[in-house]
Amino acid sequence: MKLVEARRNVLLLNDDGSINFPASRHLTAEQSNPNTRELTAQALRIFHRFCVASGIDLPQRALDGRCLSNGEVDKLAGLCYRPLSEIEEISDRKVVSILSAKAGTPPEKLPGAVQANTAKKRLVDIAGFLEKYREVILDPNVRSDSIRTLLRTDYDRTASKLKGKISGTKQSHHLAFRSLPCNKYEAILRALYVRPEELFLSESGMPSRTMYRDRAMALLAAEGLRVGTINNIQMADVRLRSGHLLIVDNREKRGRPKTSHSVLKMAASSSVNNASETMISLWPFTQKAISDYLETERDASLSKTLANQSNGFLFVTERGNPIQHRSSVTKVFSQLGRRLKDLGLLDVDDDPHFSHKAVYDFYGHVLRHSAAVYYCKCKGVSDSTLDSMKSRFGWTRRSEMPQMYAARALADQANVDLMDFAEKLEAEVSARVKPRKTV
Repeated sequence: MKLVEARRNVLLLNDDGSINFPASRHLTAEQSNPNTRELTAQALRIFHRFCVASGIDLPQRALDGRCLSNGEVDKLAGLCYRPLSEIEEISDRKVVSILSAKAGTPPEKLPGAVQANTAKKRLVDIAGFLEKYREVILDPNVRSDSIRTLLRTDYDRTASKLKGKISGTKQSHHLAFRSLPCNKYEAILRALYVRPEELFLSESGMPSRTMYRDRAMALLAAEGLRVGTINNIQMADVRLRSGHLLIVDNREKRGRPKTSHSVLKMAASSSVNNASETMISLWPFTQKAISDYLETERDASLSKTLANQSNGFLFVTERGNPIQHRSSVTKVFSQLGRRLKDLGLLDVDDDPHFSHKAVYDFYGHVLRHSAAVYYCKCKGVSDSTLDSMKSRFGWTRRSEMPQMYAARALADQANVDLMDFAEKLEAEVSARVKPRKTV
């Protein structure tokens, strides 16, 4: 199958070139984020492949009020562990063979299996598609009330089974957050602001020509902004006089959305209480870093062309165009991570949570995790503080993320306090030990 865009519609084409209407309708109507749309399309391609290989015809089954059996849900879950390229290349017979009880090795144990979280996401997307398929396509076309009731019951059962079939990894535990210890976080902030010429280098080892731009990006990530948010900031969103930053959805100002574009998380969502659009106060050194960038690199980049090509976006390329690809921003953090490692700023030292590693992992979202833990350390974990985090970090009002970061901050603090206590005990023991008399 192939995903294509036709004006404002998104089409998922079958191998023979025909349009898969249910899948295309779902992607167009339900998925406005191009990145999420791509992932959902992959899940629907896997589901289509499963139905073809297993001889499943949903319209035909609808006449009997059926969706998928429990055994079919189990097999579909197994298939979701396999890479998409593999699923679409092998024959129907091979697909059935992989999912057979006689296969010996479960699909998730075979070489190349995707992570449990990826497989779970695929199943959740398929469940969402089936729910809409029954509601939008089947219900209006089934005349029998009894059949509609059976369909509703069986589709709800199938969707529930799919969503709960794979548990995924235990990322919700507070110790699973890949945040940096507060002292490391502060050291990185200090290095970013005070000596950016040591962190942002060109291939020749000289300070990069986008040093001030990259520093401003990194400090915004250290404020807790998502990488997708950083790349979507407009000049009009930055209020340096008051020290505030508006976080709003600026996708339409990029023109036609592409999967390579960064987007504001949940910006187009109508099914959740969205908190991604908000306003935050910036630290003074972040404000100064943005000012430095505006007065040097950005002005110089825009002056290279007769017309302003930035479309109003804050961060631009050396030629004055808005940064289009997420990979461009990701590359900035990858290079920064390598440099921080070289300077020893990512050394694990004696951190018990990462005793199996020599250095901390680093990417843009690590700074967001670290900012949330640091926020709890500085402001405490009262209910008012946790509520304020939902606005600052762009979480919904029902989100439990603040509690998770608070638990991590308390765990880190308890570890520090215990180490201090242990050092005091050692000092007391040393003071009690009397030197032996020599004869």
